[in-house]
Amino acid sequence: MFSVWLMPMAEDERLLAGIVAELAQSFGTPRFQPHLTLVEDRLCEETELARQLTTVAAGIAPFAADIQAVGTSDLFFRAFYARFERVGPVVELKRRAITAIATSPIESFMPHISLAYGVEDGPLKQETARQIEAHLTGRAIRFDGIAVVHSAQSIPIEDWTVGAVIPLG
Repeated sequence: MFSVWLMPMAEDERLLAGIVAELAQSFGTPRFQPHLTLVEDRLCEETELARQLTTVAAGIAPFAADIQAVGTSDLFFRAFYARFERVGPVVELKRRAITAIATSPIESFMPHISLAYGVEDGPLKQETARQIEAHLTGRAIRFDGIAVVHSAQSIPIEDWTVGAVIPLG
């Protein structure tokens, strides 16, 4: 099983990874590499998926997208997240991924980078979300590649591994 992740540039990845680590420490939740999922839980051949991603990434230069808000939910994989507007290169990459790899409705796509998984609701979660939102809202996150990742909801988070990374451009 593989997923396709849109990858933040190294500097932005370090910033987001620091937040993921802090939240994991505070809430006793798993650590993971920050990413924006374009396709998830795809049963396929890794080399074929990497080949398809070369076409998906073609002609889209590295870009920045502003964080619109920090949200929380009861969903395990979306307990804390930084949400992006559904416009520009991020939605174009999703459209291309749908065409090339996995048919899914574009209307259900909510571009986001998760910051914590599996955090129970409560006052601490809500206060922490307000603090992170004040810090991140309006901040531009730069993206420069899409990756083939051995990951799925059925694979333990600690076993997720990034394979081929296809540069945008």
